[in-house]
Amino acid sequence: MKKGILISLIMAGVLVIFAGVALCFGSAKISFMDIVSILGGAGYGTPDYMIITGLRLPRIILAVIVGAMLGISGAVLQSLFRNSLVDPFITGISSGAALGASIGIISGLTFIIAPAFAGAMLAVFFVYGVSIKEGRVNSSRLLLTGVMTGTMLSSLVMLLSAVNSRDIVKVIYWLMGDLSASDYTQIKFAAILLIAALGAAMFYANDLNIMSSGEETASTLGVNAEFLKLFYFILASILTAAAVSLSGVIGFIGLVVPHAVRKFTGPDLRLLLPACAFSGALFLLLCDTAARTAFLPGELPVGVITGLIGAPVFIILARRGK
Repeated sequence: MKKGILISLIMAGVLVIFAGVALCFGSAKISFMDIVSILGGAGYGTPDYMIITGLRLPRIILAVIVGAMLGISGAVLQSLFRNSLVDPFITGISSGAALGASIGIISGLTFIIAPAFAGAMLAVFFVYGVSIKEGRVNSSRLLLTGVMTGTMLSSLVMLLSAVNSRDIVKVIYWLMGDLSASDYTQIKFAAILLIAALGAAMFYANDLNIMSSGEETASTLGVNAEFLKLFYFILASILTAAAVSLSGVIGFIGLVVPHAVRKFTGPDLRLLLPACAFSGALFLLLCDTAARTAFLPGELPVGVITGLIGAPVFIILARRGK
């Protein structure tokens, strides 16, 4: 336990440091000391103040929150299905959110978070409902249903984009991940959801540890396996739906981060979950900083960076771990 607390504290410290450094980078050069002054309240109304408080700071905070959400979701689902290759998007959540967002974009809505979240949750309930048989959920059936549902919904997204070609660029850009449309209202609600979800996930973490040894063994020890599967699947789904709704489809965080962090903390979710939250936040923060500064004055979708970094890292980790 002390090792896990130490790792989490170190990750939290590193995250704060890199968040401060990330504020310095962008199309406008602002020194670190000026940023400290601005965060202290100086320079109100100046261009530098507006850049830091209105653009960079909310984007950095959103990157931290979304990265933490995806890191926690990945750790929960990998433990729930006892498979380190499971990620938050394999259950059709991202495709449901993409369909909802595409409908919102094509309809001309400026606020697409609501239809994206609704699409994601509808996909979740459909997948879970189809996977229930005789009051029990089969993990393999749930994963297969999620994959097929995701494929079907992705095809619908492509169909809508093809029929409404004038909006195809907006849809594709959203699908590649975008953190630029961040504001403090979204951040406030997302932060509350993240803290509540992490607390709820930690509450039953030891029961999920027990269930990782097998459902029959867990049942003999008094663990309600069906309740845990429903609880953690819905919890991870809500976190993933919120993350995708806020930022678009940003892949590999929920797959790579838990896989890497588990090598340091072990499989105990009481240690793994907070460490994955900080690590996911740090990974997305670094990727987003690279996305918005690598090709100034333009920027790349952050999902491109996470894919370019995440895929090779996962291959290396998988090869070393055999």
